[in-house]
Amino acid sequence: MSYRTVEVEINHGRVLAKGAERLPEKGTGLLTLFQPEVVTRAPISPLQALEQLQKHLRLDAAKAGAWMTAVREARR
Repeated sequence: MSYRTVEVEINHGRVLAKGAERLPEKGTGLLTLFQPEVVTRAPISPLQALEQLQKHLRLDAAKAGAWMTAVREARR
């Protein structure tokens, strides 16, 4: 007996080989399903997002003001 691993895609309950390799006419096996992890985050307001960005960029009040001016000028 030989074993092999084939990457598959499931579409509407049908198992399809994902690559060029074909599945055998008949066979038995075990199927492991990998489901993407869903990351849920509480929604934040635009002001909270801006505050987090300022912290991440280490902007003090003066640097934040200069950055906002640069963005405003770039939009013109």
